[in-house]
Amino acid sequence: MTVDVSIFIPVYKESSQLAGMLKELSSQNVEKEIFVTVDEPTEEFSKELKNIDDQNVKVIINKDRLGKANALNSTVKLSSSKALLFLDSDVQISPDQDFLRKIIMELQQADILDIKKKVSKDKSFLSKMAYYEYFTFNVSAWLSSHYMHKCPAVNGAAFAIKRETFEKIGGFHRVIAEDIDIAIRAFLKDSSFAYTADVEVKNVVFSDWKKWFKQRRRWSIGQARWTVDWYQDLIKKFIKKPQVLLPSLFFLYPSLAVFFLSATVPSGWMYNSLLFCSLFLSVKFNIMLPVFLVSLSTANLIKIIVISISGFAFTAATFYGFSRKLGFKEMKIHELFVYYFFYSNLWFAIQIIGYIQVIVFRKKVAPGWTIGPQISE
Repeated sequence: MTVDVSIFIPVYKESSQLAGMLKELSSQNVEKEIFVTVDEPTEEFSKELKNIDDQNVKVIINKDRLGKANALNSTVKLSSSKALLFLDSDVQISPDQDFLRKIIMELQQADILDIKKKVSKDKSFLSKMAYYEYFTFNVSAWLSSHYMHKCPAVNGAAFAIKRETFEKIGGFHRVIAEDIDIAIRAFLKDSSFAYTADVEVKNVVFSDWKKWFKQRRRWSIGQARWTVDWYQDLIKKFIKKPQVLLPSLFFLYPSLAVFFLSATVPSGWMYNSLLFCSLFLSVKFNIMLPVFLVSLSTANLIKIIVISISGFAFTAATFYGFSRKLGFKEMKIHELFVYYFFYSNLWFAIQIIGYIQVIVFRKKVAPGWTIGPQISE
């Protein structure tokens, strides 16, 4: 029997969110099949899996670790729907009775569909910062959807793809960043892309710095490997439409504009302005002469401060506008300030290290992550 949608949830060892996800998905009034594939389940989680009593849910347990790509490719072969929905095991499904129906309808208009993702803000610093980070993912997807109808990346926590497209591009490849890898292969095949803000999931993020850093090391290495593999194709595509690439880079790395402007804007205008003002004041007030001498020596620093404040003000205004458009209404100026000047720069530094590891030291794997064994067709 063909169903309306096939849903795939990969799990490694255990998931505290799975029971809630299955409850929400099972209540949806569409014909569906749900595949839960678990690699190396813990003993306690194995007991929980035995208590799942839903004819729409098929649980597949792998005693050995197959890896996410292998696990998903294998379960897709067992499914029957033309619409494939992939959900990470650490997301929360919004209580919307039309959640699946909306996804099915949206997927009729595109080959691959990215789903709105938010972060549940709790009292932890990392969850508050991740809220803004995931907001930038959504804005980039929205821009690509509206102005190119194609996108070279997707956040794999929740996305859907037509079976025809999935099979045409060969499913998931055994790489670290399997989500953006499958997205760029669809992109290069001219598959259409859409982003939906009508339905959403919430990501549960790490509140522990050690776990966060381990995850980000994996992300940075995966992203670097992805860039090395596809940069030539990306350059060719984005030369034709830089108007989408540049705004997306701004949202993903907002403080980069400060570094760029600080490095490229000449200091002469600041020096001359300080010279004029300080000379005028020192003539009127002798006490201003030391200020004049100091200001001349700090022209570059003052320039950076002016650019930084101006850059943050522009970013805050732009973020505020898009937050209202996409339904991110929990933004606070002091949190955005910390995100802009600290968190985004920390994450960018980790990414740079990842690129160095991949390009210079030829690193191919990430700590604590496996792409799994090669499985013959």
